[in-house]
Amino acid sequence: MAKFSTCVRHKRNDGLYQVYIRVYHNNGLQYINTGLLVNDKGLRTTFTKQGKEIVDITDHIVQKECMSRIEKYAEKCNRVNIDELDCKTLIDMLTQKGDGELSFTEYAKKYINEMINQDRDRAASNYQMAVTRLKEYIGKENILFKELTSKVIQAWIDSMKDSARKKSLYPACIRAIFNEAIKSYNDYDLDIVRIQINPFAKVNIPKQRIPEKRSESAEIIKKILTSKLDFSSNNEGISRKEMAQDVGMMIFCLAGINAADLYDLKDSALKDGWKLCYRRKKTRGKSEKGSYMEITVPKPIRHLFGKYEGKNGKLFLFSKRYANDNDFVKHVNIGLKQICEELELIDDKDGNLKKRKKKPVLDSAITTYTFRHSWATIARNKCGASTADVAFALTHASAYSVTDGYIQTDYSPNDKLNKKVIDYVLNAK
Repeated sequence: MAKFSTCVRHKRNDGLYQVYIRVYHNNGLQYINTGLLVNDKGLRTTFTKQGKEIVDITDHIVQKECMSRIEKYAEKCNRVNIDELDCKTLIDMLTQKGDGELSFTEYAKKYINEMINQDRDRAASNYQMAVTRLKEYIGKENILFKELTSKVIQAWIDSMKDSARKKSLYPACIRAIFNEAIKSYNDYDLDIVRIQINPFAKVNIPKQRIPEKRSESAEIIKKILTSKLDFSSNNEGISRKEMAQDVGMMIFCLAGINAADLYDLKDSALKDGWKLCYRRKKTRGKSEKGSYMEITVPKPIRHLFGKYEGKNGKLFLFSKRYANDNDFVKHVNIGLKQICEELELIDDKDGNLKKRKKKPVLDSAITTYTFRHSWATIARNKCGASTADVAFALTHASAYSVTDGYIQTDYSPNDKLNKKVIDYVLNAK
């Protein structure tokens, strides 16, 4: 059981003493600053038989206020089981002041840094941008939790008229941080509720629009990945266009692996027997089981592992050439555009196809995502795979998370499906 008493500790330069409530609990000692002050007249000093000095507070007003607080603390202790709490945790429970002094900005910084520590840089950049835009809208650097009311959040969303994606993505990021903070700061079992509001209960976050079609036909994919192109470059080494074709081939032949994962792979990911084992960077840290994948490297791309062999623990050399995965993806996409121009799949920079009154074959630009989406579409529509099979191969979260916990995962079906898709595309006429 916790024990409470009043005390003073040190005399200040102005001659006054700060009054504290002393708390003993589970062999621990902590002090609660009451904010009250007394002078020498409000104290009485006595001595025990052993000569130990005891200082009692005699100021009646201060005594009354301290006793009132101690009664409230004792009542709070009686409402919950404090037997397992250490003294510091007990103090935190007793002195909670709601969300008034809690900084959302500071918590968001810690949250984003944790994402970076989990190598989720791309997601972290979205969260950081969301926080930056929120600070710009509110007009201050340090935002408190209590300032994020539903009206403020809704007005912020309404102000982002220039982009439907921002109106959906940024508030969703802020909501994720806010919800995680509630889990961290509030303990409803112990009646600790430091964040007392949840603005997102009343906020309408627009749903993201279904993205435009990013997949292409087997014929187009094959043409982009297998056509003999002019890879001449003014610089020594592999040209951007050549690398773009090779990266596209690797993405497609590895069941739509993300380009960010290719950039991030460590050399330890490649096991004996050409087995590639990795965790998807985008969802790493969120779902350990859902983000993990094993796939056998198909023969058509095994030579590329030697061609782009990395150093210093990296499976590929992409990190030596590009500072981060965003930079890597950006330049691969530029190379893919150059390939499409050379193959006359889109207008080149001089608009030659338009001059010849030919319509571009592609409705939208080819990017690294095209190969992932195309793999999924071909697997489902041309190779007879179920939506669940495709989702599993793409390391999407399962709709049967509880059932999955009972089943030992077998990744061999991915290899069989991947072979079907590769055969269908590379042998397409």
